[in-house]
Amino acid sequence: MTPVERDSEKKRDLDKKRIILSSIFLLIFIFGTVLICTTPSNIEIKYNLTVETKDGEQISFNTYEPIDRHNDKMTAIIIGHGVMVNKEMLKDYAIELATSGFFVATLDFRGHGLSSGEVERNKLKNDVKAVKQYLIDKGNIDTNSFGYIGYSMGGFAGNDVVKDDNDFKLFIGVGTGLALDYEDCKNRDLNILMILAKYDQGRELEQSKEEIADRLNIDDDDVHVNKLYGSFEDDNATMLFYDDNSDHFITAYDQDFIREARDWAINTFPKVEPIDENFYVNFRFLILIMQLIGGIGFFFLIIKPLAKFIIKPKEEEEEEVFEIKTEDETITTLSLKALIYSFVLAIPGMAIIFFTVFWFLPLTTAGLSTAVLFGQAFGILILLWRIGKKNDRSIKQILIKPFRGKREDLLREIALGAILASILYTILYLSIGLNYLGIIPSLNKIPWVLIYLALGFFMLLIFSIFFQVVIQEKFEKGIKNFFKAALLQYSVLMVYFITFILIFCVLLGTMFYDMFFYFAIPMFLLAVFLSALLYQHTGKILAGALVNTVFILLIICTLSPLSFGLGIPGF
Repeated sequence: MTPVERDSEKKRDLDKKRIILSSIFLLIFIFGTVLICTTPSNIEIKYNLTVETKDGEQISFNTYEPIDRHNDKMTAIIIGHGVMVNKEMLKDYAIELATSGFFVATLDFRGHGLSSGEVERNKLKNDVKAVKQYLIDKGNIDTNSFGYIGYSMGGFAGNDVVKDDNDFKLFIGVGTGLALDYEDCKNRDLNILMILAKYDQGRELEQSKEEIADRLNIDDDDVHVNKLYGSFEDDNATMLFYDDNSDHFITAYDQDFIREARDWAINTFPKVEPIDENFYVNFRFLILIMQLIGGIGFFFLIIKPLAKFIIKPKEEEEEEVFEIKTEDETITTLSLKALIYSFVLAIPGMAIIFFTVFWFLPLTTAGLSTAVLFGQAFGILILLWRIGKKNDRSIKQILIKPFRGKREDLLREIALGAILASILYTILYLSIGLNYLGIIPSLNKIPWVLIYLALGFFMLLIFSIFFQVVIQEKFEKGIKNFFKAALLQYSVLMVYFITFILIFCVLLGTMFYDMFFYFAIPMFLLAVFLSALLYQHTGKILAGALVNTVFILLIICTLSPLSFGLGIPGF
């Protein structure tokens, strides 16, 4: 057998192994998806129903109904989410309550998730009332026994509703405030549970103690955590449940908090018979891990064959390779310069976005995130300009080079990016999006989303030119050096991002916004490995920039409430 034949046989063996491994990961993902959508099997979930508020907004909500209770008069519990998130975040609470015999509804507040409108704190109660009216109209809901659970912002909306509505016998506030004092509660049946994490970035323990004291009409010093005041028999039970293992974000998923909320509801409504004694939070989380391992593994394994099928692999290209020569620079010096330029020029870069775009656009959170990222992109853009001068290339030539070449090749690369973006987004939606955090923006956000997508693509193109064309090209071939290149890019991005978010928190006097790390850490990790792998297999950067733009910016825009101005009104 000749060397050529041996190489050909080796490639065929690798292709077979890739096909087998891809199939295994795909089957794992499919099995996990089926499992998470059918667990538990004794409740029926209806997604993205809509109801109209009295002021004309369309509110999206999900319902969780015990299957064997259709003909019974059920006790309903409404769950409201926090700012910058959506109804999917509280799905674990909903499932545990539904298996305990309750009819549960989780809603997207106006300006959030798939609901219409702009977020206005004093109108959030209208959204809850609209969902409540829908439940009443169903005909199989006990109209005199409602419960409400509010997380963060959703708790403040719940205070406004429960204060004036005696149909609510249960109020549970998760990482939120209590505005129901002694005068509001003394002549009515209402059990109140307030849940607070030790590391909550938005609230202090003393605040919650003061609010509980107002509810009980006692001194603040007499309020103790995890102690029951009143009784369920007298319908005046009150407790401040305090845990030392969570922060504000994790509160929405913490199994201890979910279990405590479920038990509180069961004790408040003892006539409601549970249909299932199991606790599903941990099991569903394990299913999610299975889904992500299968889905992401499958996604990365199909990148090479898809790239080979749609566009020419790098080693077979006959056209001029896009390169920027930096013989006098090392990987270390280029990386340090990237950080220095990022920090020095971040403020001018942020100012450009702030005064030319962000000032005129809604989606405050998306605007702030884009401004912070553009600060680094602007610094690296100036660094590329200086590198280009040494290569007798203008910054314009560097930026348009990825779009040069045959029209057919450009369309093929865009097609590759579009296909991969669709596959990745489907994987993320079926795992995270349906079960832990919605990732599809509402229709009324779309015009603004398109603008942010354009900005995001420009930023990610700059990052790809520098980190792939300049930095990655300096690494020798091989899997070990591939990981080094990707992790180097990740380190540069995260050092900058973490530093500026912490500065932002210090200036505002709150660590509330360090919760961005929960999103940034996995998103950036996925993005850098995706870009590095696509460049390794194709020698091109547009497809990677396109995929990363779609999944990063759509998630950011979904989580950003629709609001105009420099802040979220009332928060």
